[in-house]
Amino acid sequence: MPDTTTQAAPKKGLPKVAKIIIGVIAGFIVLAGIGVGALFLVVNSATQAPLNASNKFFDNLQANEPAEAYQLTSEAFKKSVTEDRIKTLFNQVSSLLSGEEVVTAKKIEAKNGVNSAVVTYSVENGGKTRYARIILKETDSKWEVHGFKTSDSPIEAVIE
Repeated sequence: MPDTTTQAAPKKGLPKVAKIIIGVIAGFIVLAGIGVGALFLVVNSATQAPLNASNKFFDNLQANEPAEAYQLTSEAFKKSVTEDRIKTLFNQVSSLLSGEEVVTAKKIEAKNGVNSAVVTYSVENGGKTRYARIILKETDSKWEVHGFKTSDSPIEAVIE
């Protein structure tokens, strides 16, 4: 009489433990991605307000509108730089900085309860790259320009 017992075919695929381990690792990777994305959003939103103030000032500089730019400056800036002086400065550099600006760096720091920020720009103009740095301070929840510098060479994003 022939043998009628059948043998079970070997199971195909990964063992159950391996599937669980792969699932746990995939979960950690997804959570890490979400965490990095959330951190990016928090940092980006924290720099948005000073960036907006800096962009307004820089746009006024490019358009040679010193009176409008002067309104965006801090009291400390106004004590050290007159509106006539800023008009002279804008007349000298506005045409050199005309063109599409690129934000090259932005940074925020808090020291002794004072929030400060710096934004640096580059602008291609007449085949030459020019640079600018705008330093801001937060006063009464409002970001104000505390200082600025322009240069023909790259400028570091440092708060002075």
